[in-house]
Amino acid sequence: MTHGRIALWLLPLVVAGCCGSMQVDRSRLNLPTTAKAMDQVHDRIATQGGGRLYAGAAMVDITPEGSILLGGFDMGRKSTGVRDPIHVHALYLDDGRQPFVLVSLNTIGYLRDDVLAVRALASDRYQDHILISSTHNHVTPDTMGYWGPAVGGFLPICPGTCPNYMETLRHQIAQAIDQAALAARPARVRVASGPVDPTLSLNIHPQIRRQKDDVVRVMTFEDEGGAPIALVANWGCHVEALWNDTQISADWTGPFFDRVRKEWGGVPLFIEGALGGLVTIDPGDEKMALEPEIMDVFLKHVSIDERIAIMNRVGNGLADAVFAALKGAPAAQGPDGVQIHQARQEFELLQDNWIFNYMGNRGLLKRNAEWRKGKTYVRTEVIAMRLKAAGRTLLDLVSVPGEPAPTVVQDIDATSDAPVKFTVALGNDENGYMVREADWDLPQYAYERTMSLGRKTASVVLDAIRQARAMLPVD
Repeated sequence: MTHGRIALWLLPLVVAGCCGSMQVDRSRLNLPTTAKAMDQVHDRIATQGGGRLYAGAAMVDITPEGSILLGGFDMGRKSTGVRDPIHVHALYLDDGRQPFVLVSLNTIGYLRDDVLAVRALASDRYQDHILISSTHNHVTPDTMGYWGPAVGGFLPICPGTCPNYMETLRHQIAQAIDQAALAARPARVRVASGPVDPTLSLNIHPQIRRQKDDVVRVMTFEDEGGAPIALVANWGCHVEALWNDTQISADWTGPFFDRVRKEWGGVPLFIEGALGGLVTIDPGDEKMALEPEIMDVFLKHVSIDERIAIMNRVGNGLADAVFAALKGAPAAQGPDGVQIHQARQEFELLQDNWIFNYMGNRGLLKRNAEWRKGKTYVRTEVIAMRLKAAGRTLLDLVSVPGEPAPTVVQDIDATSDAPVKFTVALGNDENGYMVREADWDLPQYAYERTMSLGRKTASVVLDAIRQARAMLPVD
């Protein structure tokens, strides 16, 4: 018997010995009370007739206590402290006909099975009207299970998720939705878009260094007296300025949130966009000239103080872009005459990735999957939302259940004629990178192919988006 076979034979024993309890210990939890407030709030608003916009927003601290495994970079990486807190941000919208909830989690990602569990906690009747996205932050808890301990740092043997934290997080997200709904009041909306400083981000692949998203899309909500309720910014860039640090932090979204709350007010939300393929923060030309790979640049040449400086530069740079875009934005519209339209499309994706299959089969990635004729399929969804005022489209929003490359987002944008288009990456699921089918074999996407469901993923998602948007009313 070879050593490799011995290792595989012993694997179940290794897993049993290192993973500890994978059950929730409710005796140690102090779960927040949830009340499914959005159902009652919508009933109240509905009695006043449709076509009038209401908005409410909330933030809830989701910083874990004690050491916890982190998502992103090395497997088995544990936190050693907290640099700054992380939150779940929730926006509740209602036009008297239907509610719509947009949630931003400051985490690495959130799988659909967990999304379904949160929806059941937050609502009895409007679960399909809740869209939960992640900022894809790499210095926050592993909320997917991918980054647990691994043999040789490569072959996972234990889930990276902490059951008690995951159960608490579900209730905290539902609590944020409750609070946002209870805060809803008549609101006006503004939408805008504008350029982002191109030196804030880069594509890690030298062949396509400037293939990235240099536009921010913005929507704001204020009450009838002009008091701010929420500001939502949509841009595509990995949240990883702190790279593989072990201090929990909001990373560059933290300075962005601080600036918005200080200078604009209300609850800030950041929504990821075209971050796949692969767009991340730019450490500067001088640093990038030191090594051919950005991983080596950060590990060898970027100190923690320099990472913090990059974090602040990116967060504040995005805030600058948002404020500049709002200066040229049209006047706010509503509350009267604003309508929310939405559609949802559920479908399945072929999971043609051996490591994802391995982890799913061993319960390391917790999600329902179906095995048919030797192939694995996972169910997922997209949600399309159209915001209209006086019968004209203000904004189109659509979710993507993973990390779309900039070229994929270009294809998604081509399915809409709206003046402002939001792409909610990591929306209601996280299925890894999504690359155009025609680009799949390009050499620069070698890494993306290892972290993707497969060649046809982007095409199937794009078809689902087209179908969802076809259900929405046109101008």
